[in-house]
Amino acid sequence: MKTAGKIIAIGGGGFTHGVDPALDDFCLDFVSAQPKIGFVGLASHKPEEKIERFYERFGGHAATLTHLPHDASEIEAKLWLAGMQLVYFGGGNTVHLIEQLKSRRMVQLFRRANAKGLVIAGVSAGGVCWFEWALSDAGGKGYAPLAGLGFVASGVCPHYSEEPQRRPVFEQLITCEPALSGYAIDDGACLVAQSGHVLGSFSTRDTAAVQFVQNIKGTARSLKLAPYAFER
Repeated sequence: MKTAGKIIAIGGGGFTHGVDPALDDFCLDFVSAQPKIGFVGLASHKPEEKIERFYERFGGHAATLTHLPHDASEIEAKLWLAGMQLVYFGGGNTVHLIEQLKSRRMVQLFRRANAKGLVIAGVSAGGVCWFEWALSDAGGKGYAPLAGLGFVASGVCPHYSEEPQRRPVFEQLITCEPALSGYAIDDGACLVAQSGHVLGSFSTRDTAAVQFVQNIKGTARSLKLAPYAFER
């Protein structure tokens, strides 16, 4: 399986939230039988509980598990990434996560590793920071578009159905700006992107989905994203 450029963005759920374990299993489908898996908790000011859940969730697998130290430098992160197949980014504050990655000069480290085959997975802030922009309330002024890291060429919104305030704001943004479009991800669902482009979705709940929202003749229209098809 070609994993170069793969990013898995989860709207909500998985081991850090204690629900939808099939989302974690889906991430494992992209790596070998005995992978080296890492966890990054930089979106949280106090990530200890999420780190503990990471080891609990994947400890039963034949995998080498490690987490990035919360105070890691650029050099330490580069050494840590060596041989890594999957890195999972926990949720939290999207603004804080982006600032941490930029200030520690880690963005290019993950970009290069991703281009060489590292699968990046993440939930909420850890999944949406990789897009051109995300609908976020991390700035403390309500829901607003936040510039992301640009690994995926689109906008994105997590927790789409679970937080009712998100949908009207997301749709209004796209209605008012014809050039904008984006993916709306429910909790219990995720999307898969590769080399900057979204390929498909995966859902663990009957009611959860990923929708592509775009401006059609001045109105925000949604199209349900098709399931991701693994390469044969």
